Amino acid sequence: MKTILVTGGIASGKSELCSYLRSRGYEVYDSDSRTKGLYASVPGLREKVEEAIGAPISQAGIIFSDAEKRGRLEAVVYPEVIRDFEAWKASCRGSVVFFESAIALEKPAFDGMWDEVWLVTAPLEARLSRNPKAAERLQAQKETDELQADVVIVNDGSIEDLQKKTDNLLKDMKTDLSKILSVSGKHGLYRFLALSRNNSAIAEALSDGHRTVFDPHSRITTLADIAIYTDDGEFKLKEVFLSINKVLDGMEAPTSKSPDSEIKELFAQAVPNYDEDRFYVSHMKKILDWYNELVKYASLDFVEEEEEETAEGEENA
Repeated sequence: MKTILVTGGIASGKSELCSYLRSRGYEVYDSDSRTKGLYASVPGLREKVEEAIGAPISQAGIIFSDAEKRGRLEAVVYPEVIRDFEAWKASCRGSVVFFESAIALEKPAFDGMWDEVWLVTAPLEARLSRNPKAAERLQAQKETDELQADVVIVNDGSIEDLQKKTDNLLKDMKTDLSKILSVSGKHGLYRFLALSRNNSAIAEALSDGHRTVFDPHSRITTLADIAIYTDDGEFKLKEVFLSINKVLDGMEAPTSKSPDSEIKELFAQAVPNYDEDRFYVSHMKKILDWYNELVKYASLDFVEEEEEETAEGEENA
């Protein structure tokens, strides 16, 4: 499951973007509200925090002017936040979750938790117009370096403009199986990038992004063109992946090295009417390898057929 950090300074629009993500059905961990909840739910945490800052928790604001107390508080609270996030993430069922925080990127305790960082920025004038009190916070708050982010979202327009930018990012995150390649004799999957002048396919490995040029004689198949045999006809590979994911319900999938009995049991549940005379365990193992690679390096949120048609129309226009 992919984890994306959404960060940004005060009045940048970070929370607005996260609110929109929730409205689209995505899971978003609000670190501020969840942390406040931990003070009540984690036994002894409130007392540890008060001991760390040497004051009642109601006066926790003193840490903003006292680096030593801030460090002691973070040492107590951040491990609990990480544990809470991991438990929360384990309960999610999508292929991607978002972590909302203004400061997590600057804190070493959270290093390694993100697969991607989205930074929301906005011009100073816009931020001050949204929140006149932002000026005080901006003086004390360190701004995130854009080089630390994988995606920079400039929120310099209306809410609708921000939503459109978010929609474009979400669309780019979807997996287009018509561009995911299996190449005979090569391990793993590749993402198609372009054709060269001699019709060679330029593609990058999903696992590490390494680019390879496959000549026109290479045996290349897109996953969108693959289906399995069932008693009722062919079943597209995309539907097989989704059925497997539904059966697993958040559990880790078997691998091609798992016992044959375990693999067959999974497919008996995911595709109960598969044609035993034409769909073999060797095929199941290959599909599981692909499934696990997509889960790890892409997503199971697939581009729908109407989106593919729209994209093709735009390319041909």
